[in-house]
Amino acid sequence: MMGQGRTGISGLLIAALLSACGAPAAIDSADGSGCVDIPDGAYFQWVDGRLVGTQSVQNRAERPPETARRIGVTLAGMGYPWVVLNWDGQIATVGGIAPNGLTRSDAFIAAKAAFEADPIAGPDVTRVINQITVRDDSGQVATRLNQQLASDGFDWLKVVMRGNAALLIGDAGNAELKQSAYRRGRELIDSDVDAAQMVSVIVDVIATPGEARPVGSAVRALSEAPTLVECENALFDSMAGRRIEFMQNQAIIDNSSARLLDAISAIAQQCAAFEIEIGQHGGNRSDRSAALDLTQRQASAIRDYLSAYGADRDGLIARGYGLSDPLDRSGSAAALARNQRTAFSVREPRED
Repeated sequence: MMGQGRTGISGLLIAALLSACGAPAAIDSADGSGCVDIPDGAYFQWVDGRLVGTQSVQNRAERPPETARRIGVTLAGMGYPWVVLNWDGQIATVGGIAPNGLTRSDAFIAAKAAFEADPIAGPDVTRVINQITVRDDSGQVATRLNQQLASDGFDWLKVVMRGNAALLIGDAGNAELKQSAYRRGRELIDSDVDAAQMVSVIVDVIATPGEARPVGSAVRALSEAPTLVECENALFDSMAGRRIEFMQNQAIIDNSSARLLDAISAIAQQCAAFEIEIGQHGGNRSDRSAALDLTQRQASAIRDYLSAYGADRDGLIARGYGLSDPLDRSGSAAALARNQRTAFSVREPRED
């Protein structure tokens, strides 16, 4: 991002000083074959690494908000889509939330140069004010969220940031308290500007007496750079005693499986160095062709869910096995239920 910003700044400054091809001012022609003269009153935008001509100044009656939006489009093309611009006809303000201090500086320099070089804003802009803030890091975000949880009466619940996943960790006295704490944790994360930008999935690691271990326990246990075996074990532990439920004979994931898939997505994020196969197996009495098609669509639905919540889609392989690999061949209702399952396997990525 920083490199794009500096390139864009150079482009804006160079555009103001161009004197190529012996003309007072010129730019590359659209087909790249040479240079063309810049007619009087014309102006240009930086798009995809090139200066692109737009309407002449004389032909536009542009209001300040329109000018700010147009300059914002240019900055987005330079790698700063998060920049927010305001211009009242004299004073320009540059806002937004930058990921770090260096990017904040680069974005402001680019915005200031864009306003000053713009043929409409340039002659009238008297001041460009930097109101860009820097996004808090994950530790600061977690501290702020935990302070709010404590003030809400959930001092036993903690938010722990793990990459792009937010883990809700604690011991609740009962299932009802767990549900209210989980909902409040999600609300705070979703409403926090910094957290909302960095968190792609929220994982349930809230324990209650007498219930099975939290669905996200395996996520919490993973090391920062997990090995292939650790990733396999985390997926196996997450699925032990659980299953991903679908609407009957459909490839639509039931809402009851959302928290399980959130945990799987967080594991897939942390295990992005490896390739993860989503193997879906059928257990109904349909013919083999129909079962193969259904399980393939179900595996693809799981892949879609995981990638929507932050997992690298390219590292996920969806494969339906139909009825080809049953665990129990007895044909009973219990056997069919056992055969219908999702199995995750982890392997080293294949070389291109």
